[in-house]
Amino acid sequence: MRFMVALCLFTTAAAAQTHIRNGDWQLLPDANAQYQFGNLPNTGWRSVRVGLSWNAQFDDMRDFGGVGWYRTSIPAQPQGGKRVLLRFSACDYFCEVFLNGARIGQHEGGYTPFEFDISSRLRSGAASELIVRVTDPPRDPGRNQQLFPQFMYDELPHGKQNWYVQTGGLWQPVTVAERPAAYLKSVHVTAATSGDVEVTATWDPEREAHASLIIRDPAGAVVAEESKTASSRRSGVPAEEVFRVHVDNPSLWSPESPALYTAEIMQRVGSAVNDSAEVRFGFRSLESRGGRLYLNGRPFYMIGALDQDFYPATIYTPPSPEYLRDEMRKAKALGLNTLRCHIKICTPAYLDAADEVGVIIWYEIPSWNDEEHWTQQAAGRGMQLFREALDRDWNHPSLLIQSIINESWGADLKQASERRWLAATYEGAKTMVAPLGRLVDDNSACCQNFHVKSDLADFHQYYSIPDHADAWTKWVSDFATRPKWIWSPFGDAQPTADAPLIVSEFGNWGLPDLPCGEAQGKSSGCALPWWFSRDFNGREITMPAGVIERFHQFKLNRIFSSYNELAEASQWHEFESLKYEIEQMRAHASIQGYVITEFTDVNWESNGLLDIWRNPKAYANDLAQIQQADVPLVSHDANVTSGEHALVTALWSHRSGRALPNATLQITADWGTSYTVPLDPQRAAEELKEEQAGISTGIQPGMAAPAATRPTRHLITAAIREGNGSLVYASHYFLNVFPKHQPLGADVSVGADSPGALRTAFGSKPKAAVLIAAKWSDATVAQLNSGGAVVLLADSVDALPPNFPVQLKARANSNYDGNWISNFNWILPSSPVFRDIAFNKIMGFEAQAVAPNFVMPNIKPEQFDDALAGAFYGWIHDNAALVVQARFGKGKLLITTFRFDQYGADPYATYLLDNIIRYAMSSEFAPKLDLRPQETP
Repeated sequence: MRFMVALCLFTTAAAAQTHIRNGDWQLLPDANAQYQFGNLPNTGWRSVRVGLSWNAQFDDMRDFGGVGWYRTSIPAQPQGGKRVLLRFSACDYFCEVFLNGARIGQHEGGYTPFEFDISSRLRSGAASELIVRVTDPPRDPGRNQQLFPQFMYDELPHGKQNWYVQTGGLWQPVTVAERPAAYLKSVHVTAATSGDVEVTATWDPEREAHASLIIRDPAGAVVAEESKTASSRRSGVPAEEVFRVHVDNPSLWSPESPALYTAEIMQRVGSAVNDSAEVRFGFRSLESRGGRLYLNGRPFYMIGALDQDFYPATIYTPPSPEYLRDEMRKAKALGLNTLRCHIKICTPAYLDAADEVGVIIWYEIPSWNDEEHWTQQAAGRGMQLFREALDRDWNHPSLLIQSIINESWGADLKQASERRWLAATYEGAKTMVAPLGRLVDDNSACCQNFHVKSDLADFHQYYSIPDHADAWTKWVSDFATRPKWIWSPFGDAQPTADAPLIVSEFGNWGLPDLPCGEAQGKSSGCALPWWFSRDFNGREITMPAGVIERFHQFKLNRIFSSYNELAEASQWHEFESLKYEIEQMRAHASIQGYVITEFTDVNWESNGLLDIWRNPKAYANDLAQIQQADVPLVSHDANVTSGEHALVTALWSHRSGRALPNATLQITADWGTSYTVPLDPQRAAEELKEEQAGISTGIQPGMAAPAATRPTRHLITAAIREGNGSLVYASHYFLNVFPKHQPLGADVSVGADSPGALRTAFGSKPKAAVLIAAKWSDATVAQLNSGGAVVLLADSVDALPPNFPVQLKARANSNYDGNWISNFNWILPSSPVFRDIAFNKIMGFEAQAVAPNFVMPNIKPEQFDDALAGAFYGWIHDNAALVVQARFGKGKLLITTFRFDQYGADPYATYLLDNIIRYAMSSEFAPKLDLRPQETP
């Protein structure tokens, strides 16, 4: 099987001078497409930078949709039989080009290059006038239909521009290049890991020429060469010459060793070099076999992240090659080996950086819409882009996987015709990439959609962690069995056992630090990016603007000294979630990798491992540790009672292929307990022999929890060591130890509608200082009117009456579930309710058993002084209370949506409710919020 290729032409003969024309341009916005070429006004033009979208440059063009006219002049070119090529690296979306008053051509498609030979159209001895008309249709369907019915926005491959910020115009560079009369047009290199190399050079010779190929290794040494003499060909007709050479014992390209070779083509006419080009390439192979991935014939476990490839100031345009190399290095420092460039064709510079640093790239055809609207024209545009990108990116060793659609966006897979289209498109794409050995994903699936025919059996799933950790574990366990729901349920799927299982999207949010004084708790103002005021299609929950004001408004400054402290706490919550999710996936040998959502934050979307400015989040070093090839996977209860047996289950995820026959797993607790367990050497040897690195046998040693007189957090370290004692990997886990439960013996009565565990623990009394109830009733009103206290456990839709000042909202099937934009459940550590169990200011796995099904969203900002616990979503939106206290009549009321069905079984749930009861009986219970019913005159 043949694999590998190189990059685009990156050097040419000295005579092929290139003039970069990013400056000295002017732009005329034409929103209503009212102007025509030849009748353009003299006024209204503005200076513009080419190589950057107009959306990124002008405040009044952030959402611009319409026509933009560019103009510049091309200096007089030297004579002497040279060709002059005008090349556009990319233009979004439809480009018409005029030179010296004549239309010279057009191009449709926003991501790929195109060029024109302008040799015969340039003025002799004088500058030439270049005008470019760019059409980027508006998102509004009505205006779109009126102005550009041939370019309907939801039928154009635009990717996720409508999610974040649009990109229009000449967003990649424009160049003018002088080339010989007979010049090299392209060089494609196809290499096999065996060392066989095929180089296809395309040129337009006008007479007999001599051509030679030289292959150099990464150190620059010549390792293969061949020469040919091309016969005379008809002028103006491109011709191909194919060279076939062999490189002995080639160094293979991989993330661990990104070895890049160079192919140099030289064309001579007589003894003079007429034209030349160099391209880089690498030897590598990727294949799926038996449900596993193999890179260069060795088992490969994908550790990836989604990369939307947006930038804070330049949107779609990468700031510089070094910027790209730096972010690729940061990806590898996080333990990543793959980036899934999401619904986007990345730039050649992005792929260059991945080739050099050693990051595998998986990219996708930009979607034409994120609904299920499909037309032949839309699909045709998508595949035209696929073909053009394939030609552009033929030579990049880092590019290993390409997708057709994502989550069924742009196709209704309930329709048989569209499933047939998807299967046929997969076949066509597979044929096109066959020489390169790339894998093709038909539909990166999610939710209710599926695969039809694909090289990967990948799927997306999102759950708020730890609130829905059990649901995540159940889903992963099901996915690991290769369930039928991965594939079309209509009887037309073509599943294969070779398709590896990959969880290709999952993740949680962690807010970024903000680079301004007020965010750091200082008094200075806070200058934030212009896109902070952008939301996603009018959804307020997605807007960053006002986050610092909301931080103060909802009294979070009682808990965190600054917004940035809150942000860092949210980042550690993100890490805790990711760690759990990753370990659950790695516990299943059948799952061959994962892709975290996502590599960097993107404008309003803050689930990145880096923020949008490419700063690593607080947990970067810890994440890198859990993303090593060989890791122990330790599971245990988050909460235990002093003196009880704490069961610790460990698995060994062995993915490196390293022989570690005498390895041991060492479990150490910070209270002094430690033990070592040999890892199964026979199992490790079998895995290596079968090339099936995976999961070793589970170990269940257990340990006794230490004595505790108060709730205490302890640290457990799990370390894999080689036979000589050297450390392979270490990971850390928290264990919360609680004192043995002592019955309260308090003056408490439990209503008949409360959880059974509470009725058993406290019983029912005719009169008590505190009444625990699960629903509002005459009994609760009577208790309050008599001056007593009520603790209302609001865990049902009818727990409060419809007209009550405090309302409940179910989290399920709404934004409040936290599965899309993460929720952060916070506590007030200074409150007696949480003072001695405030392990985190944002609740983690210690509180999983009490994670609420309901929130109280209608608490006003000024009432949050009486909120002892609450939740916010994303950029401190949808603020809701989880514990609120109030006066009612003569009595006092505490309402909480925390669940207490595990009272007596889970130490945290038990301790928390006991604290609530103690608080309700104490003099510290002094709410300010007044919910007393209004008296009727």
